[in-house]
Amino acid sequence: MTSENCPSLTPAHASAVVSSAPHRYRKLSLKYHPDKDDSADAAVIFARVAEAYDVLSTSALKATFDVLGEQGLKHGAPDGRGGTKGGHYAFEVSPVSVFETFHGTTNPYSALIDVTNAFEKLGRTGSASAPDGDDGQQRTFDVAVSLEEMHAGCVKRVSHVRKTQSVVGGAVTEETRALTLKIPPGCEHGRRFVFENEGNARPGLRPGPVVYVAQATKHATFHRRGDDLVYVARRSLIDGLCGATVALTGIDGKQLSIPVEEIVDAGSTKVVRGEGMARRPEKGGGRGDLLVVFDLVFPKTLSPTQREMMRAAFFFPGKNPSKEAQKAATAFLLAANDGVKGWCTGGK
Repeated sequence: MTSENCPSLTPAHASAVVSSAPHRYRKLSLKYHPDKDDSADAAVIFARVAEAYDVLSTSALKATFDVLGEQGLKHGAPDGRGGTKGGHYAFEVSPVSVFETFHGTTNPYSALIDVTNAFEKLGRTGSASAPDGDDGQQRTFDVAVSLEEMHAGCVKRVSHVRKTQSVVGGAVTEETRALTLKIPPGCEHGRRFVFENEGNARPGLRPGPVVYVAQATKHATFHRRGDDLVYVARRSLIDGLCGATVALTGIDGKQLSIPVEEIVDAGSTKVVRGEGMARRPEKGGGRGDLLVVFDLVFPKTLSPTQREMMRAAFFFPGKNPSKEAQKAATAFLLAANDGVKGWCTGGK
């Protein structure tokens, strides 16, 4: 098996993956679960199958995917004006959590058959509080890491309970082991931290590895796309037409003030260089970009007078207006912005 076998999200293949979901997802997720096949290729396929299921089982995402495909879903599509529109989907949940939600367990063996055993054997996948599992040489757990921690790097310490049976049929002892995860700056979602020989031990078998997978927690402001960060700026139509300033706190805590002078429409993207995630040294260092995606809010109603004013504004000559037109426009703006009676300044 090679990584070329990894499912893509092209419409034809994605439909094959989950058109008969749950059957197709169940079959593929069990086949490529990391505790049944711990190869790197299987891990990639397991994640891609979970991503396909996440997209195609969500009506809004599926609708975008059906029209724009994977590239449009994730990166947007040309808007005809040199920018991009739509997209910016990112798969931000753990493939294991998708598996658990679907199967009701994190253990691939329990998902296949209900097995009862007095001793927790060597293999299971899940969180530190998940139920015991069945045979296997690898144990895999998620560890929650915030986007800020993935950006700056941090040290995570986890308590891992290791069970040991010295003789067949003998007593089972428990030992709490302290494991340290060094999260590097620019850490990727899904990065695996492997601790060899930290798994459960029983007669005749060497303890297998324990694997902790960095699981990015959902962020209130950003979502990640590789080394870039995506921020959705919800603004009024007037801001999209006339310009505005987008103020927000960056991932590093710095206050950002981003002037938007050009006309933007819904789905347009403004790129702020160097304000994204930290980039790993092996990827060139530095930082990715911040992608500000605009979501414009249109007014629900307009009065007849407002409609006529808007129509007049759009028909006002952009170049070389007549003296009469300029005089009328100046008088209108003076009235609108009057400090006492102007309707643009809050006057009565």
